[in-house]
Amino acid sequence: MSQEPIRVPLIPTCSACIIDSLTTLVPLLTDDAHEQFRLFQLAFKKLAEGFEKQIEPAPLSIELYQMLYTEANVTDPYEDIKRRSIQAAEQVLPAVEKHIENLEGYERLRAGIAAAITGNVIDFNTAGHRPDFDKLEDQYQTILAEGFVLDDSEELWWAIKSQKGTVVFLGDNAGENLFDIPLLRILKDHGWYIIYVVKGKAMINDATEEDLKGTEIEKLAEIKNSGAWAHGVPMQLVSREFLETIAQADLVISKGQANIETFPEIQRELKVETYYISRAKCVHISQSIGASKGDNIVLRRPATE
Repeated sequence: MSQEPIRVPLIPTCSACIIDSLTTLVPLLTDDAHEQFRLFQLAFKKLAEGFEKQIEPAPLSIELYQMLYTEANVTDPYEDIKRRSIQAAEQVLPAVEKHIENLEGYERLRAGIAAAITGNVIDFNTAGHRPDFDKLEDQYQTILAEGFVLDDSEELWWAIKSQKGTVVFLGDNAGENLFDIPLLRILKDHGWYIIYVVKGKAMINDATEEDLKGTEIEKLAEIKNSGAWAHGVPMQLVSREFLETIAQADLVISKGQANIETFPEIQRELKVETYYISRAKCVHISQSIGASKGDNIVLRRPATE
């Protein structure tokens, strides 16, 4: 497996992905056709400027979304999508948990990771990908059968059982976070103190502290936010408190593609052992870590990198 630094540069086809995501976002911002035209016009101008300056896709998308949210004066346009995602996860999770409870040791860990990756399918910001809530249980079984193409799960198992300390878990989407619970239980059972990090402010369908209220995650972990209004956790936008939390961590588990794009800079700077867990839904991001679209990923980056 490649140990090259993870970097996701801007490429021409990033424009197609960003534009596709706007077809979901803009109608959520307003149902007025004239206002939609205006917002698309602003977005295309911003996108063209970003390409001219060769801004990397994550910061470019963040700037674009912040601008559109502000122009439309809307704080959480994905609120209904997040609510439906959470409801779908609540319906499927008991069956997944029942399967995992019958397993032990490393096999239980693998099943917990498969559950977490199943949650990562709940993504509304990747071109060509739309989650099917009715197939989440089938998706879990498929991921479990497929296994992990990039597979550092044995290293993660050894790290979990051979030491104790603080693990920072970088959460991703609302609804998806419920599928993290089996993995969080495993960490808790092995004596780890868990800090579960969500977004500082609503961005796409990413989870915020509000989305975690009433869930078991509140019992399993200390919940903090990144301090950022952004996809992922860009070093330039997260809070000092977040960076201090990472610096003091013994282990980081990072969920989702946006964190693959943004957290490596922090990981390299603060030198913390990190496991990236995700479903590869974007060809470009997949290639940056040596994977292919559709692969299930458990990728370790050591503290020494």
